[in-house]
Amino acid sequence: MFWILIRKFFALFRTKPPEASIFAGSQKDGQSASPQRRDAHIVQIGLDFGTAFSKCICRDITKDKAWIYIPPSFNNYDFPFLIPSLLVLNNSMLQHVQDQNIHYPEKGLYHLKQAMVAIALGRDQDPVLEPYKHAMQESNKTDLPGLVESCAVYLFAITLGMVKEDIRKRLPGFGDHPEDYLAVNIAVPVAEAQEKEVADFFGNVVCEALSLVDELKEKYPAIKLEELIRIRKNNQQSQSPAIREACYIYPEVSANVQGFVRSRVASPDIYLFSDTGAGTVDQSTFIFYHESDNTERLNFLYGQVLPLGAGRIDFLAAESSGKLDPCHLEAIRQKREQGSKDQAILQAKNNVGEDLKKGTVKTLAQTKGKMINQDNIHEIKVIFGGGGHCEHPYERCVVREPFSHSLFREPIAPPVVGLPIPPDLTFDGQNESTQRRWMRRLNVAYGLSFLKDDLVSFTYPKDIEAPDPEEIWPRIRKILDAVSKDEC
Repeated sequence: MFWILIRKFFALFRTKPPEASIFAGSQKDGQSASPQRRDAHIVQIGLDFGTAFSKCICRDITKDKAWIYIPPSFNNYDFPFLIPSLLVLNNSMLQHVQDQNIHYPEKGLYHLKQAMVAIALGRDQDPVLEPYKHAMQESNKTDLPGLVESCAVYLFAITLGMVKEDIRKRLPGFGDHPEDYLAVNIAVPVAEAQEKEVADFFGNVVCEALSLVDELKEKYPAIKLEELIRIRKNNQQSQSPAIREACYIYPEVSANVQGFVRSRVASPDIYLFSDTGAGTVDQSTFIFYHESDNTERLNFLYGQVLPLGAGRIDFLAAESSGKLDPCHLEAIRQKREQGSKDQAILQAKNNVGEDLKKGTVKTLAQTKGKMINQDNIHEIKVIFGGGGHCEHPYERCVVREPFSHSLFREPIAPPVVGLPIPPDLTFDGQNESTQRRWMRRLNVAYGLSFLKDDLVSFTYPKDIEAPDPEEIWPRIRKILDAVSKDEC
């Protein structure tokens, strides 16, 4: 216990930059903070920026207690913490959609997370960018990357602005003390986070958003696109050392299993994590183990992002009827979520399932190729996550046929491991059943709520080389050809 306390004590200081107050403080111009006798507040925000919804958990580091951010307007919803990752651009006015029940509005800018990845990697023809191209035509804009980036900065800034307001209510006077500190961790899928272009793009957006929190929060929920561009152009703070130090990009799967690897149920082993969201399925395999100093580590063997999220089912079902307008997509989404037996939806699920089987086989094959002892593939365990996860197609098509593939000596039924409810997270009186339902969507945000120096260390797949053929075990015996008469 003594060493745990010592570790927490030093953790409070090792990530605090000297200029922390420039973004923690929020005094109005001309108003100075009175001398404070209290200790400084250190708050870590874990922001899970999702394709359909964002989720946020904050941690008071000095008390080591975390809470779920719930927007006041969503208090009566089944999942009140879901913040739509959705904007509308209408008559050059950029507006945040504040309705959890709408995913595809008219003139909507949806699946922003995927759009950011496409822009970062230069994939200008990616279908996910179509809504943004339509918006450019209507607003007479020609800079597609600039539009996506502006949308992301605005969405991050207003979300962080709402969260910061909630922090001040919970911790009165937060920001008035010169050493109050606020930091933000966000997650990106493993396969994409290891790409420098993607990590840099997301990092720059979050830094810019954090530096504009107080200014853009006043424009919530709508702003003229031209005004947003002007504000961004005049911003001088996003590259400051304090802002850069306060923002951190972390692999999504690492965040997802943070609570798991810290719990008593976690055991060193090899795992396949399959995370289903609105736009994608993020699959990664990793080895979890304890290092010599008894700290935890995740070595990622392989990761890929499959465009097979729940939204893909909606798109395929709509495509079969020849109607891809937002109104029709919205109607299909609602029918799917209500468990409709509509043939177009069922066929779309089957099609997604077939692609998911192939993708999972690839994940397992690439994983096996990184192993020296390839028999270890038979010990793999499976973890599922994500708000879009369901039995068909996302569980059935991962744990059945892929584990009957010739990669295995014989078909196996891999154990499915559940993620525990964190003991340090406040649920404000929710029963255990509700806590479990909520955590399926909150695991990433919870994992991101720790100081970045306290997050479990990891190695990206690209940094783990496949073994040479002669190192692989069991070794394949080379059978010599029969000796011919001429060789005698």
